[in-house]
Amino acid sequence: MPDAASSSPRPRRSWRVRLARLDRRRGLLTLLVAAIVAMSWLDVIDRATQNQVQSATTQALLAFAAARGLNAGISVLQSTEVGVGVSTHPFEALDPFNDLVEDYASVMKLAIGSLIGQTVLLEITATALFKIALSLAGLALVASLWARSRATPWAWKAFALIGLGRFLLLLTLLASSLVDQAFLDQRTATNMAEVKGLAEEVQATSSTEAGSHLSPQERQRLDAEATRLDEQRQVVRESLVEANRGVAMAEDGVDQTRGRLGIMKARLSLAQRLNPFHEDPEIERLEAALVGKRRVLETRVSEREALLGQLGAIDRQRETLRRRLAGEDESLLESLGNRLASLTDSLSLAAIHSRIETGTSAILNLMALFVLRTLVLPLLFLWLGLKLFKGLYRSPVPRRLATPQGVNPTLPTRESSPP
Repeated sequence: MPDAASSSPRPRRSWRVRLARLDRRRGLLTLLVAAIVAMSWLDVIDRATQNQVQSATTQALLAFAAARGLNAGISVLQSTEVGVGVSTHPFEALDPFNDLVEDYASVMKLAIGSLIGQTVLLEITATALFKIALSLAGLALVASLWARSRATPWAWKAFALIGLGRFLLLLTLLASSLVDQAFLDQRTATNMAEVKGLAEEVQATSSTEAGSHLSPQERQRLDAEATRLDEQRQVVRESLVEANRGVAMAEDGVDQTRGRLGIMKARLSLAQRLNPFHEDPEIERLEAALVGKRRVLETRVSEREALLGQLGAIDRQRETLRRRLAGEDESLLESLGNRLASLTDSLSLAAIHSRIETGTSAILNLMALFVLRTLVLPLLFLWLGLKLFKGLYRSPVPRRLATPQGVNPTLPTRESSPP
């Protein structure tokens, strides 16, 4: 009997140790829930992820712009005709590469749409509705956990489900952005620089083919003249606006003076009207003012007509310059000779082919990189996040912390003295 009495405190001390450990685990889980809720409200991860997605969207837009520039330049080259009697299109051989560029532009549109959709979803998950719901679910989980309620597993599942909606896409895109920065950004920038350089060369070549009748110095001079005419036209347009305002004000002054003069004459009696020697100083003053305002109106109208004439002359000069730059004022023989000479230039068909061969691999690499960045990696991390969520959703930890097996929550914390 003494042995039984002396061994009875041991299990009680063991129960207290186990309960203390469980309390520490509850405290750690409470801190974890509080940290998740605080992270949801601070928006630190949201801002970082949105900046990364916006940067990727800008990069995709630049890549799409380069694709459209390539497509436009090749289209201009393909429209170049050479030949006497029978016209030929030597740059039609670029048609397969043009098809590749169109496919590349389609991939860029898909990538841009994916990135814009990601931005919209990030803005939705960052709204106050998700934050409030996650805070309430976290509060319910902590309360049920410390109360050792049987509803703790359900509170855990509710918190995990709301946290899934709040953080799954956010963490997925953040992980994708980190992988981009570590492995893909440098490759993407290198290939984009090569494609952009190719687009600039093709556009320069197409402009040379379209306007090879001008020397660089002549083209520069005509461009400067066109710029000067544009500035002059803007000044004349502003002056024309002021002139129209002056004409309107002058017409209004004439109408007002004419109206007052009509009122004064209407107040005269019949005898005063029939008397040729009758004089009225106010009527004479209004008549003199009306003559002066009509002269002002004529002056304003003349100024407006002169400005309209200047604007028309400037427009004719601009049209002449445009036709000169486009080569539309060349004769048929001059145009044919310039096009034949352009094929022997350094920017000829063979040179274009060599540049395009080097740019094809860059375009293919960019297509693969943007598909990987905007579709494959987000879907992969989304799948991994769903796997992790399933594990957390089915975790028995909250049940054990609430009503652990073998532990009596009603066990007294102090030893009772043996009877």
